[in-house]
Amino acid sequence: MVRSQIALSWQRSASSGLEPAHSLEQSSLRDVDRRSRLLAAANPILDRMESMLEGSGYCVLLADRDARLVDLRFGTRELRDLVFGVGAVVGRSFTEEASGTNSIATTFELRSPLAVRGDEHYMESMKGFSCYGYPLIHPITKHIEGVLDITFRASEDNPLLEPLLVHSANDIQGRLLEETRSGEQRLFHAFQYASAQRRGGPVIAIGDELLLENTAAAQLIDSVDHAALRSLTDDSIRRSGVIDSLTLNSGAHASLRWERPVAATGVVIEIDIKDLPVRQSAQVPTSKPLCVVGEPGTGKSTTLARLTAARNPHWFDSADILVTTPTAWLSSIESQVATGADVVVKNIHLADASVAHRLHALLKSARGWFALSSSSREPSDPEHRQLLSLCTDTVELAPLRSRRHEIPDLVRGMMAELDSHARFTPAAMRALIDYDWPGNIGELRDEVTDAVSRRSVGDITERDLVRPRGRGMSSRLTALDSAMRDAIVHELARCSGNKAATAESLGISRTTLYKRMKELGIHG
Repeated sequence: MVRSQIALSWQRSASSGLEPAHSLEQSSLRDVDRRSRLLAAANPILDRMESMLEGSGYCVLLADRDARLVDLRFGTRELRDLVFGVGAVVGRSFTEEASGTNSIATTFELRSPLAVRGDEHYMESMKGFSCYGYPLIHPITKHIEGVLDITFRASEDNPLLEPLLVHSANDIQGRLLEETRSGEQRLFHAFQYASAQRRGGPVIAIGDELLLENTAAAQLIDSVDHAALRSLTDDSIRRSGVIDSLTLNSGAHASLRWERPVAATGVVIEIDIKDLPVRQSAQVPTSKPLCVVGEPGTGKSTTLARLTAARNPHWFDSADILVTTPTAWLSSIESQVATGADVVVKNIHLADASVAHRLHALLKSARGWFALSSSSREPSDPEHRQLLSLCTDTVELAPLRSRRHEIPDLVRGMMAELDSHARFTPAAMRALIDYDWPGNIGELRDEVTDAVSRRSVGDITERDLVRPRGRGMSSRLTALDSAMRDAIVHELARCSGNKAATAESLGISRTTLYKRMKELGIHG
């Protein structure tokens, strides 16, 4: 009889698309911060455990607050080779979605201690092991900071392992409390130094349970800004950064510099007020043919409407070819072009090569002005490239995941359009910022509209959200993953969604492409 905790974990693993025959090597690898607070607290305890287990068939694994392995210690080289052989290495994701039922992933999911023995593992490659897992809960914040695990061959269980694990986990949690207190002291001193250097300019320091702001900052920012700033500077790898332009909840436009002081528990943020609006769109000369490119949902139509407002052009959409014939659709454009009228043709990537070729011939001889929109700046086929070559000016819209700092201002604009007086709580705003938005602004607009319709009274909370809550907010991509995701999305768009052509263009197999698309949340 399978224990209920294990059975439910199997169900969660299966519903995520994971199969027992899958390998751990199919889950993502990321860099880990060796200077993290967790490792600072855990290292002496891990050293002690490693010394105690030396020569035995046991190993100690430590995962962080994202269920990603950050340290492994082995009693024997033979066991190390066995564990490495199944793909358990530093940087590997150990969520249930990535690794199935085990004492790291399921302990992380349940936030409670758990033993997983032999065949209770979901993945076949792990059934030769047994393990104990213990969650590391921060004594102050009560947030999970990681999971401590002891793993061994299924035949080598020992009743003394569990109390050893509990004792070691409690010691790490105690050191986390000490690290927090000393880290907050360092953060306080860094905040004081930055405030003195800034001579009264806005400065804020944000820790797990600490918020410091000087007078200038207190007059400028509110709790929604605190949540947004915390999220925007939550980078586990980089220690500092700059955000050139963002809009605060008050409507003030600002730029900021942030830094995580060495060994401090938090981040110090220096804010500069700007007179320029948050999003400076390129001032495109409307006397020249124009193309706006970007992923679906990035706001191509909105941008075209704003840039062409003074002209009042005739609009056409390549998607309409699906409900008419290519000849009739082209004829309607030709009738406007023949009179010298200005035209806008949206979504040219949806037109096939023959239509793109005929549209090129039409617009090449046009006496009036025209603009196009496309999902890619470099289409795969020559007909679309030739059509885009008619445009002298190009505006390329970045995906929303690359400009998270714009999300609070975008949401405010959407709420105004909906004539809603509801507010997103700080936690809800942070959830919106943390989500990757594969559907870009269009998907964000749908989420905001749905949230407003669900919440008729009171503030919109994190519980009112569907997309961010469903995906999990700890899945922020590293810079490398983001670059890889952008490359795949770009090639998919350039190849009109043809995955075989995309894989060939990227120099990878289709199997690898499908795997990376799933890992990076790419739909299509």
